[in-house]
Amino acid sequence: MIVFFLGGSVLLVYNLANHYSLTEYNSSDWMYFLLLAVIPTIFGQFIFNLLLKSMGATTVSVGIIGEPVLAILLAYVFLGEIMSAFQFIGGIMTLFGMGMYFWAKSLKYTVAKY
Repeated sequence: MIVFFLGGSVLLVYNLANHYSLTEYNSSDWMYFLLLAVIPTIFGQFIFNLLLKSMGATTVSVGIIGEPVLAILLAYVFLGEIMSAFQFIGGIMTLFGMGMYFWAKSLKYTVAKY
């Protein structure tokens, strides 16, 4: 909760310092703000906490590392964003690292059974 408060406070100070309006938005914009607050923030944090109960913190954290890669791919497919060579190479390296972790973890459990 402290992180969300600090982030909101910094954004408030930035908007006030640059004289950006805080209230002059369309009703559809407010609906998008609400959806952004509920779905990725509250729901995402809820899922994260549920996963921490059933899996280890390391496994959940490694899974979350793939989120930027997925965001880049979704932006490429749905928004027509161009993927740079660095993004592509970084995404491949990230997925490779995640795969190595999950593969090693599966080997540990396979060996532990016998």
